[in-house]
Amino acid sequence: MTQIGEWIEKHRANGLLIDTNLLIVLLVGRTSPRRIPTCDRTQSYSIEDYRLLERLVAEFRTTITIPHILTEVSNLDPLHGRERSQFQAHYQQWIEASREFFDESRAVVHDPLFRPAGLADAAISMVARHGMLVLTDDLRFWGMLLRRGIDAINFTHMRTQIW
Repeated sequence: MTQIGEWIEKHRANGLLIDTNLLIVLLVGRTSPRRIPTCDRTQSYSIEDYRLLERLVAEFRTTITIPHILTEVSNLDPLHGRERSQFQAHYQQWIEASREFFDESRAVVHDPLFRPAGLADAAISMVARHGMLVLTDDLRFWGMLLRRGIDAINFTHMRTQIW
């Protein structure tokens, strides 16, 4: 079994926390997979990437989120018109189905990751100490998480592995 497969088994009940960019891919894909390669925020991803994300999410009993990710997704909402309305409906379903954790921002700014990584990434790192799996496409942040002993998958690596 690969490291990814082991982490899925380990965290299946605890949950999966998906970083902002990948959550946007997931929500755009649920709205209209054909928009993934043409949307500004998702054009570096493919429909196959979306399918891989859906497959990963299906492995977990719950998804985890934090207010910082939810705010970033809301601010980066990439669609317009009827598609935006559909995106928002999927986004609402995601929020309602996910477990939300948070630490106050006044505490997060004292975390050593705040200055090099920013508020959202430091908050993810702090919340992840509760024992969940983190999925990100940010290579630098992924390395920071691993150095902290947090189980994290880099999506680029996941694309090339069978789990």
